[in-house]
Amino acid sequence: MASAWLPAAALCLFSLAPAVVLGAQPRSPDRAAAFFPPWWSAARSLDAADRAGDVAGVGTLSSIVITAAPPGAEPGLARALRANGAWLVIDPGFAGPCEPPPSAS
Repeated sequence: MASAWLPAAALCLFSLAPAVVLGAQPRSPDRAAAFFPPWWSAARSLDAADRAGDVAGVGTLSSIVITAAPPGAEPGLARALRANGAWLVIDPGFAGPCEPPPSAS
């Protein structure tokens, strides 16, 4: 009986995924959380993120890197992260515990 609703549940899940991804887009063009391929080493993920912007922190997985656009940089941090191998670029607030704590200034 449960298998009868499984296709409908899968369709619902797959139709909601794009909405969630679009809603998680970076709110500020100056900060983003980038998800790199999980089989990449921490050094490779950090290097790729560093080529796109300034590394602000690393998530609980080494494939998640929080980045910030360097001062005076051209807009397009998310595009630069994708060009350097990021699979997904979202707002750091949606990265949950992956986002580093704010620095005390």
